Amino acid sequence: MEQSNEWRETLHELIIYGMLFKAVALDAKTINQSELKLSYEPILESVSAAAERKHHQYRQQFGRMGGKIRSQGTKDGFLYEVLVTFRGLQHEVIYNVEVLKAECQVRLNNFLQAFTDEQRNGRA
Repeated sequence: MEQSNEWRETLHELIIYGMLFKAVALDAKTINQSELKLSYEPILESVSAAAERKHHQYRQQFGRMGGKIRSQGTKDGFLYEVLVTFRGLQHEVIYNVEVLKAECQVRLNNFLQAFTDEQRNGRA
C-alpha cells in the first residue's frame, strides 16, 4: 500500500468499525424489546465488543500515523463527511452512507462466519 494512502485506508476501517459496533448495540436493544423465543444478546454483545476493539485499534493506529478526527457525521442521510487533520493538514473525506452500510454488513458477516467456524472447530 502506498504510504500516502495508508492513512485513508486506516481511517476508512476506523469509520466502518465505529459504525458497526454502534449499529449492533442499537439493534441488540431493539431485539431485546421484542418477544423472541431465544436470546441473541450474548452473540450481539460479542460482535459489538469485537467491532469496538477493532475500532479502537484503528483509532490508535490512525493517531500514531499522525491523524486526528475533528468531526464526522451525515449531513443529508446520503453522504457521511469526516474532517481530519493528518500531519498538520486538514482533509475532508466523504463516504456514501449506503456503501458504508454495505461494508458494515460484510464485516458483520465475517464476524458471524468466524464465530461459526470457532464453534465448529471447538466441537470437532
